[in-house]
Amino acid sequence: MIALFGFALYHSASAEEFLSLPENSSIVLALVADGVQIYESKPNPAGGFQWSLKAPEAELKNATGEILGKHGAGPSWTLNDGSSIVGSVPPLKNLAARASIPWLLLAVKSRSGSGILDQVDYVMRVGTEGGVAPAEPPKTASETAKAKYHAFYLFLHKG
Repeated sequence: MIALFGFALYHSASAEEFLSLPENSSIVLALVADGVQIYESKPNPAGGFQWSLKAPEAELKNATGEILGKHGAGPSWTLNDGSSIVGSVPPLKNLAARASIPWLLLAVKSRSGSGILDQVDYVMRVGTEGGVAPAEPPKTASETAKAKYHAFYLFLHKG
């Protein structure tokens, strides 16, 4: 699994573009997300409409492809063991990625259920591919768009 993440990181960013782990933190769990970023039309102050992120919708998989949970609005992460966390927005760190959604470091603001996510204090999204809003702005207020994305999520414990 670590080799898989290392490969993705190597091919996704240059050395100066890495997000560093928070001080005194360790990786509790590392998962791959495959899904979509859902965008909705919102009024643009300059006129017309613009895309705004509504929510992610993704499956969380381990290195063998087994689905261990899901990622959704909030942003939230829920595992099949019943544990769930919600991240705090805006992110603590945000790093642009070429032609993809940014890499992020989020603090956990709430937890529910019991399981592996009970130990998580931070969530880091790295190695992103895709997920950006369409280049063409929406033409009506009711439009939505789904952009496929792939990312690695590192669930971190502080201490």
